[in-house]
Amino acid sequence: MKSLRFYLILGLVTFFFVTAGVPAVARLAASPNDPTPIEIEQNGPAANLIDRGRRAYEAGEFSRAAEFWQTAAQTYRDRGDRIQYALSAAYLSLAYQDLGRWDEARDEIDLSLNVLEEISPQTAEVSLVMGMALNTKGRLLLDLGQATEALAAWQQAEAAYERADNELGRLGSLLNQTQALENLGQYQRAQLLLEDLATQFIELPDSALKAEALRNLGVTLQAIGNLDRSQAALEQSLAVARSIGATNEILATQFAFGNTARDGGDFALALSAYQQVADASKGILHLEALLNQLSLLVELERVRDASALLPAIREALDNVSVNRSSIYARVNFAKSLQALHVLDSQVNPREIAELLSQAVRQARDLNDVRAESYGLGQLGALYENQTQWNDAQRLTEQALSLAQGIDSFDLVARWEWQLARVLVQQNQAAEAIDVYRHTIDVLQDLRKDLVAIDPDVQFSYRKSVEPVYREFVQLLLSEAENADSSREQLLLREARETLEALQLAELDNFFREACLDVRPVSIDEIDDRAAVIYSVMLDDRLDVILSISGEPLRLYQSFVSQAELEQNLDLLLQSLNPAYANEYRLQYSERVYDWVIRPAEEALQQNNIETLVFVLDGMLRNVPMSSLYDGQQYLVEKYNVALTQSLQLLETRSQTDRLTVIAGGLSEERQGFPAIPEVETEVNLISEETASAVLLNEGFTREALIQQLQKNNFEIVHLATHGQFSSNAEDTFLLTWDGRINVKDLDRVLQTSTYRRNYKPLDLLVLSACQSAAGDDRATLGLAGFALRSGARSTIATLWSVQDKPTSVLMVEFYRQLNRNPNISKAEALRQAQLDLLRNSDYNHPAFWSPFVLVGNWL
Repeated sequence: MKSLRFYLILGLVTFFFVTAGVPAVARLAASPNDPTPIEIEQNGPAANLIDRGRRAYEAGEFSRAAEFWQTAAQTYRDRGDRIQYALSAAYLSLAYQDLGRWDEARDEIDLSLNVLEEISPQTAEVSLVMGMALNTKGRLLLDLGQATEALAAWQQAEAAYERADNELGRLGSLLNQTQALENLGQYQRAQLLLEDLATQFIELPDSALKAEALRNLGVTLQAIGNLDRSQAALEQSLAVARSIGATNEILATQFAFGNTARDGGDFALALSAYQQVADASKGILHLEALLNQLSLLVELERVRDASALLPAIREALDNVSVNRSSIYARVNFAKSLQALHVLDSQVNPREIAELLSQAVRQARDLNDVRAESYGLGQLGALYENQTQWNDAQRLTEQALSLAQGIDSFDLVARWEWQLARVLVQQNQAAEAIDVYRHTIDVLQDLRKDLVAIDPDVQFSYRKSVEPVYREFVQLLLSEAENADSSREQLLLREARETLEALQLAELDNFFREACLDVRPVSIDEIDDRAAVIYSVMLDDRLDVILSISGEPLRLYQSFVSQAELEQNLDLLLQSLNPAYANEYRLQYSERVYDWVIRPAEEALQQNNIETLVFVLDGMLRNVPMSSLYDGQQYLVEKYNVALTQSLQLLETRSQTDRLTVIAGGLSEERQGFPAIPEVETEVNLISEETASAVLLNEGFTREALIQQLQKNNFEIVHLATHGQFSSNAEDTFLLTWDGRINVKDLDRVLQTSTYRRNYKPLDLLVLSACQSAAGDDRATLGLAGFALRSGARSTIATLWSVQDKPTSVLMVEFYRQLNRNPNISKAEALRQAQLDLLRNSDYNHPAFWSPFVLVGNWL
């Protein structure tokens, strides 16, 4: 949508707040409550050129817009009209930015600001144009990777709008600042600012601008994963638009509602929203609503419904003018047809090729390099799907060259990945490795920018990021099989590093933030009696990399298909229910042991390994490794067991003389969740073993927890309360007496004392009554998210809900082990507590002791 690109992608309010209502006279309100507007007079041919440039820009015709504004700038310069000259130059910079002409964009915005600074006196008109120019400069700086400088420019824009007494412009500049803060990794500041902006926008009088502002606030919140707040902002936008009868704003917000619903997995609501917009709109919005319907229907494999939309989309394409939006629409239609062709052979590849060829021709006519790259690359993808490798490589390389020339790094990553796949198919492994390596480097640089990528070519993590890492690992491991020993070690090390980078990318995607500042940690730095086991689930096999201190990396392979492996893992998880016969459970458990552990047994024994640290992949994350069975013993009977997303996340061990614990929980029924009677016994017994503060039931509130953490340096936070781990951050939470603590807010709660004198980081977070979301095979991401957001070195939690009595017994024994054995590791203390249950005839079934897992530092 044009409006969304204006606000969010093209600098958010860079252009919109200044150009609203610009035909012959741009009337810009000094204040929403001030009936007397500021007027920037625009008379004569030059004013018409600015207006024509604005319309061309809004239509996505950036070259034409630049021509109009360049002529207008020359005219105003010759007339000596410095304000209009500066305004035209700022607009021209904006067009150059969209064309990827960065040097010219920088020259024009510098010229605009220099002219404005020389004007005296600095009237409200000058300040107004200054605000727009500074917003434009901020957008340029952010596109060039200079987030700190962009933030400064947007702060100056805020001040300029304040001098002009223009509240909407000021708020728009603040909205821009949130994007810079996110880019700098300052997510808490960005979140607080967004929440404050929502309140401030609501206080403005109803107008189309207010509806647009609230909508784009909702879009921003959706992009960073705050779906509930996104929906609230969109509902407010819709209410404003309806109150003033602004049909275009109503439709645009309904379209955004559809995107938020789709992102949240409510596909029926998303399809309904898209249909409503398609029925009531015309032009590009009508087309984009149809295309979003189509892509979602194809994703859901509803072939008949998808095919029924095709005639309407073809007709809509014929009726829109040629601009960047329509070119992207044409390419996206071709992408959906390619996906539909896989499901329905009646789709004609020739139509797809013609759509893409026409898109490329149109992009060239508009001199739109980015759109041309997008079309050429997708044409390369079509030839890739048709196994025409030479043509696929040629077109992909052309698209890549264009994207590199304008620094469109999201497209660079896309086309490099495509090129790497094509090279693999042509048996050019060495060249493919180089391309994959660079692709991942680009993706790492894009971590902070994925939120701001053009929505028409938005990356889907599951479809466009995760597979790059997996394919690269598979290629490295395949090459390692036939390499000499020195090259094998290089390839295995790179595969291990890529696996860890994949784990970090998954957490970034979980939080919708590039939130992990990490450094690689060698296992030698941590524990020379520990071995790290990395699992890699591939289509035709399971690969395991074993890392032991002072030893070369070892690669083990089990030739079991991913489908068979996942089926067995699912059966194992089902059999861990006590209702299943032990015979079947032990059979499934031993089979997984044979695939994951058995090949490494000899090396583990020879090196006197005591602790196994797992960096697991896919469905293996849901399986309690301690329950694996070797035919005689469970794994927990032989080794301490720990999980980690990556050794890069580990903190060094804390040195403690005495356990200090804050124990909180709910034993009573609350918010529809059942009572957990043993919680009271659990926290009281823990307090007897340690120096503890207890928050129970009505005393266990968010505020009470914060107050205790602010007053005392607790090393351990133990929370015996209902909670849920999910692959969706919005659905990952802990229950308190007065509400919920979402995983995204956990750092605000648990790290409130960060700046207090003598503050010590949290050593351990214990979640003794949480469970994974039902039916969510990636729910353990939520557990990893809790571990990360808590700031704790280690986290203990359960993979599923365990009866409260054995939980209480295990937890008390865990603290007893820690308290009475000063040199014991947390992994060993947990193991001894699990063995205590295993030796208890009432609780010796793995269902009672195996779901307790230690995540993070095991020492």
